[in-house]
Amino acid sequence: MISYDTVILAGGVNSGELRKYAPYENEALIIIGNYPMIHYVHQALKKTPRVGNIIISGPCDSLRPIFKKEDNLQFTNSGEDAMDSFANALPLCSSEKILVVPADIPFITPEAIEDFLNSCEEQEADFYYAVVPREVCEARFPRVKRTYVKLKEGVFTGGNIFLIRTATALQGIEMGKQLVANRKNPISQARLFGMDLVLKYVSGRLSIPDAEARFKKLLNLRGKAVISRYAEVGVDVDKPSDLQLAEKVLGKGRR
Repeated sequence: MISYDTVILAGGVNSGELRKYAPYENEALIIIGNYPMIHYVHQALKKTPRVGNIIISGPCDSLRPIFKKEDNLQFTNSGEDAMDSFANALPLCSSEKILVVPADIPFITPEAIEDFLNSCEEQEADFYYAVVPREVCEARFPRVKRTYVKLKEGVFTGGNIFLIRTATALQGIEMGKQLVANRKNPISQARLFGMDLVLKYVSGRLSIPDAEARFKKLLNLRGKAVISRYAEVGVDVDKPSDLQLAEKVLGKGRR
């Protein structure tokens, strides 16, 4: 069985409207029910058979006390953004491919992670990115607010788990920084790939293979969009309504 080193990106600063409802410096520390948000992510990974070493990239002094020594976690300080945080964790990884998850997806389950890894193993690529159909998100979490993109294959929201080939990770970090910065602006993302893709997107003709082919042309890396049927992959907690949903789903009966 293939084992994957996993990086939890836990450096996200808690700001904006969410800070008013949950006054914690770091998003990973926001309490849902009786536990910090990162606890739910760690528990899902811990119960996933193919997850190996777990590295947490974030404010080490604040995060270490949350976990037990027997969890055998490794820690590294976060950087200025998610890509820098991942780069800081990279020297601690030794598996052929690295699973990357943010700390703000408390709904994530071992089943969703396993399904993603199974799909990744069916095709060869350097970078795998989960996407979730709109109908899947709305069936599991009615009225959840997400950013959606209409493609030829359907309407999707970006997922929050990634698989990256270790040998090519550094090569993709710079483009990753641009994609993360524009992750909630589909037009800005498409512009990075060229105006012809923008026109295809606007006219509803942009397909997943189109985006994958341009990714390969720009970076000389094979990228694959992996369609997940688990809404837990596509819903994070970055606004008050998300936190209310998390309290309802995960915190019920524990306060």
